Amino acid sequence: MRVYRSQQLIRPDLQAHIFSQNLLGNVRKLKGLCPAKTKFCAVVKANAYGHGISEIVNILKQDGVDMFAVATFYEALHVATMTQQQSIFILEPVNSSQSVEEIQVCAQKGFHCVLASADSLKFVRDILQNTPHALKVHLNIETGMGRSGIEPESARPLLEQIADCPNLKLAGIYTHFATADEEDLSYANEQHERFEAFLKQDKLRGKGILIHAANSAVTIKIPQAHYDMVRCGISMYGYYSRQMKNPPVQLTPVMKLTAPITHLKTIPAGQSVSYGQSFTTQRDTLAAIVPLGYADGYRRCFSNTAMMKVGHHAAPVIGRVCMDQVILDVTGIPDIQLGRIVTVLDNHHGSVCSAYALADLADTICYEILTSIHTHVNRIIH
Repeated sequence: MRVYRSQQLIRPDLQAHIFSQNLLGNVRKLKGLCPAKTKFCAVVKANAYGHGISEIVNILKQDGVDMFAVATFYEALHVATMTQQQSIFILEPVNSSQSVEEIQVCAQKGFHCVLASADSLKFVRDILQNTPHALKVHLNIETGMGRSGIEPESARPLLEQIADCPNLKLAGIYTHFATADEEDLSYANEQHERFEAFLKQDKLRGKGILIHAANSAVTIKIPQAHYDMVRCGISMYGYYSRQMKNPPVQLTPVMKLTAPITHLKTIPAGQSVSYGQSFTTQRDTLAAIVPLGYADGYRRCFSNTAMMKVGHHAAPVIGRVCMDQVILDVTGIPDIQLGRIVTVLDNHHGSVCSAYALADLADTICYEILTSIHTHVNRIIH
């Protein structure tokens, strides 16, 4: 391994292996659930759900993706340096705290933006008037998410104002489902009905406006809501929003996180391990130090509960997870030596250190486990 020198800090010993064929395979499977004409929007916000935004965009930009969705203007600028074939959709609504330059750049570069209020429409209109540029805008219709959507009755006058403004181009109408990842889809179906009612009343289909509503869960579970485009995030990376017993499509995790053993020591029976004396050995224990911790995204609540894998063997985390070190009990595991690679996050759903397993231990969701992986972890493409 070469000595790594860069202005961007990368830890070459912590390796997030990104399996491109898994990613592309997941995209193909998700697209296979949709009509052939349905566009595919790849959601790459939050550093591509922890996988590395540059790495994921560079894999996907040549293979059947029509649009990239990001959270912020700054992510959009980053993605724009890597691709010109796909449109870029900024999910964070335009607001008056943004600079004039941001709005102008969005219009010049053709970014798709969200309008969430009459005030935001006026803000954009005032900035772009007397310029040759028009901002592509999408209206987020509130159907039950209760976040940044516009109530249908408030959206209708905005549609009229957009139509009357030469510096605004209505590019999309969409909504977002709040409970599509639940087993009970009754509320999701209610949201779909509200969205359908809005589309029908305002006769918005067939006018060259992109209609979209489906996140990953909706793409998999509610085909009648696919519309003109689906927006897939978590499932593109190999996960169901929540584990499914009999999913209609088999997804494969894209990322595997590994680290080497950097220290070995025998801890005698009856001795405490790590901070706070939260663990005491019951026998002479061969302990291995793995050089990552909560500063790298491996959560402190995994202390004394989580497992890592050494080959095919499960090794329990003992003692408190430190800022940049974890201690494993590797007693009885064969061929333990310095430098041996340990699997921290596995790319198999049934593994003891899968994102699902770690999420259960942390009382959270797999999204949080994945997005917590620090940017200084070395992403390696396979």
